[in-house]
Amino acid sequence: MVTAYILERVAREISGEIVWSDDPAECMRKWREIFKATQTEVARRMGVAPSVINDYEKGRRIPGSKFVKKYVKTLLEMDRERGWTTVRALARNIRLPTEAVIDIHEFSRSVPLKAIVEAVKGEVLWGERHVEKPIYGYTVLDSIATIISMSGSEFYNLMGMTAERALVFTNVGTGRSPMVAVRVSPLKPGAVIVYGPKKVDPLAIVLAEKDNVPLIVSRIESVELLVHSLRMLGTGATSSS
Repeated sequence: MVTAYILERVAREISGEIVWSDDPAECMRKWREIFKATQTEVARRMGVAPSVINDYEKGRRIPGSKFVKKYVKTLLEMDRERGWTTVRALARNIRLPTEAVIDIHEFSRSVPLKAIVEAVKGEVLWGERHVEKPIYGYTVLDSIATIISMSGSEFYNLMGMTAERALVFTNVGTGRSPMVAVRVSPLKPGAVIVYGPKKVDPLAIVLAEKDNVPLIVSRIESVELLVHSLRMLGTGATSSS
C-alpha cells in the first residue's frame, strides 16, 4: 500500500536531492531515468515544450523550487499509472516503516490543538488548559503494528521535524500502550490522540498528566475520515464529514 506518508517522504527525498545537488541538471536527468520517463512524456504532462525540460537537464536553466516540485509530482503521477513500481522500490531502499505509519505531515503554519480536537471529533481526557498550544504537524500510527514492528529508535524518528506535533494512534484497545510508549520516549509529543477505545484506561490518563502531554480520544467515524480531517487542517480548509 502506498500511503500519503510514503509519497510525501519519497517526494521530499527526491526534491531535496535535486535542490541541494551541486549539479541539479544531472540530478533531474537521473531521477527521470530512474522513473523510466522520457523528456517528451514529462514535458507533455507538465504542459511545456520538450526543449524546456532539455534546457533544465543540460544546465542551461536553473530550476526553482516550484518547478522542481512540479517535476517530481509529474514523475510520481506517471508511476501511479504504472502501479507504483518505482515508488515501492524507493520506499524499501530508504527503509520507510510502511506497516506502522498511516500518515505523517508537517503543517505549513501552526494549528491550535483545539482545532485538531474539533477536526477529529475529540474529547480531551487530560490537558484542557493546553488546547491553545500550537501544533506544527502530526503522525498517525497503527498502534499494534507500531508495537510489533518498530524499535525505540524508529519510534523516536517518527516524531518528525518537530516534537510539537500530535501523535495519533489508531487500532487502540484501552490507550495504555500508546501512553507507555510515550512515557519511555525521551522526546514528548505536543499531544496524543487515541482512536478506537470505547473506554480509556485510567492509567493512560495518569501517564498523560505525569508527562504533561494532552490526551484526546477521537470519536470520528473512521480512520480514513480522521486522516482526511487532519490533512484538510493543513490546507486551511475544514472537513465536511
